[in-house]
Amino acid sequence: MGGRAQEDGTPEVTARLKEVTVDPKTVALAKKVNASSVSVPKVARDLEAGTYKYQAKIEAGGQKIALNVSTAIAEDGGAWTVTDVIETPNGTVTEVSTLEKGTLISRKLNLKQGPVSIDLSFSGDKAAGTMNMNGQDKPVAVDLGGPLFADGAGSKQALACLPLAEGYSATYRNFDVLKQKVKLMQLNVDGVEKVTVPAGTFDAYKVNITSADGGDDKETLWVATDSHRAVKESAVLASMGGAVLTQELLP
Repeated sequence: MGGRAQEDGTPEVTARLKEVTVDPKTVALAKKVNASSVSVPKVARDLEAGTYKYQAKIEAGGQKIALNVSTAIAEDGGAWTVTDVIETPNGTVTEVSTLEKGTLISRKLNLKQGPVSIDLSFSGDKAAGTMNMNGQDKPVAVDLGGPLFADGAGSKQALACLPLAEGYSATYRNFDVLKQKVKLMQLNVDGVEKVTVPAGTFDAYKVNITSADGGDDKETLWVATDSHRAVKESAVLASMGGAVLTQELLP
């Protein structure tokens, strides 16, 4: 429609203009979160030992790639050891996190994927260790500014331990290993939805997770209201051109 077609001042056009016209004084711009103000959200429950299996897929450009994902949680020396194993057409990715009992703060991370291996420890709000790519070691030494939460293996299960309820929100700190950069995440519970996955039909909290510091991260997690199991996840992978990763809990 050309511009002149809307110059007749008809009631429909006038009403529509009122709908879309916004007083600049009423607009509140989203503010980036101050990293120094971000602490670890308090969990309402601890992890439980066990294994969770998910059927997963990545969709991009009209193509689908099937994946198998398993998460194993075990007690180890007064801490939790969480192992994520992702079976892909290009090989297996294994990620192991060590989490503090009671707080679920990340303390160690080990990741292996093809020619890449990463071995890090998180202590004193610092990340230290090595990243090996194609046989070449690269040291990692980064000031995190605070502890990490829901980062690495078992992130879904850690988030499911928060005191989720409609309207609940939290901000927490992750670490992008490849970029060696801290990133802040914002979590909001938008309500309860009924969701069906291979493991069954659940009433689940709909948990939306986005970047709190201008990044492209975007994820939705569904957590069963009764068992607090993470039953479904949908994440936009900015690093893969906006591909969508979906995971659904298996029986």
